[in-house]
Amino acid sequence: MKKLSRNTLKNIKGADSSICAGCPTQNKYGPGPEYNQTCDNYFALPEYCKERNCVRVSIYCFGDW
Repeated sequence: MKKLSRNTLKNIKGADSSICAGCPTQNKYGPGPEYNQTCDNYFALPEYCKERNCVRVSIYCFGDW
């Protein structure tokens, strides 16, 4: 394996941002004042936004807590 320089490591990017195109990535979903959207709004999102982890959601949206 080849060792990578720090400059090269800085330029490596994660997954292509286009996989989340059309998803409201700025929103946080959950109960309480720290979230700007509700759990119901999360469940109304298209499946691809949820499956690709494009949005942040509280664990409290799932099950009885």
